Amino acid sequence: MKKDELDYFERFNKDAEIAFQMSTILKDYIYSFDYNQSETVEKKVHRLEVDADKNMHSILKYLVKDFLPPIEREDIVLLSNKLDDVVDNIDEIVTNLDILDVQIVREDFKEFIKLVYKMCEKQKEMIFKFKYLKKYDQIHEIVIELNRLEGDGDKLYEKAIMNLFITEHNPVEIIKWQKIYESVENFYDSCESVANTVGEIILKNM
Repeated sequence: MKKDELDYFERFNKDAEIAFQMSTILKDYIYSFDYNQSETVEKKVHRLEVDADKNMHSILKYLVKDFLPPIEREDIVLLSNKLDDVVDNIDEIVTNLDILDVQIVREDFKEFIKLVYKMCEKQKEMIFKFKYLKKYDQIHEIVIELNRLEGDGDKLYEKAIMNLFITEHNPVEIIKWQKIYESVENFYDSCESVANTVGEIILKNM
C-alpha cells in the first residue's frame, strides 16, 4: 500500500472500534449509575461520535478521487453510513439520558445496555473479519448472530414498554422512558442493518 493510500477496511474497523468504546462507556455508566456523572459521560461519548464523523468524511473524501476502490463505491458509501448510524444511535441514547434528566435507572434498562455492548462487540469482530472477504462462513455466522440479538432486543423492548405502563403512574416518567427505550431499539435496528449490509457485500464479491 502506498503511503497516501487509504485502507477502507481499516477505516471501517475504526468506526466499529469507536462504537465498541462508546458502548463500554455506556455500560460502565449504567451498571454503576451516578447521576452526577451524566454530563461527563455525555462529553466522552460525543467526542468519540465526532471522531467517527471525521473518519467517515475522510473515507468519502478519498473515495471521490480513488480510481479503483477494493469494492464498489456504492457499497463503501452505504457501509460507512450504516456504521455511522450505529455510532449516532449510541450518542443519542446517552444524550437522552442527560437531557431527560434521568436520576434513577430502571432495572430492566441494564439488560438493554448489556445487549448494546454485546452487539457492538460482535459488530467489531465482524468488521475485523470483513477485510478477508473469503472468510464468508465465519462472517456469515456473525451476521446471523447479530440478527438473532436484534430479535432479543425486540423482545426486551416489548416487555419493557408493557412493564412501564403497568408499573409507572407518573405520565412524565412514562414519556421519558418510552423515548429512551425507543432510542435503544433504534440502535438494535441500526446494528442489524450493518450486519445485513456486510453480508450482502460479501455475496457480491465472492
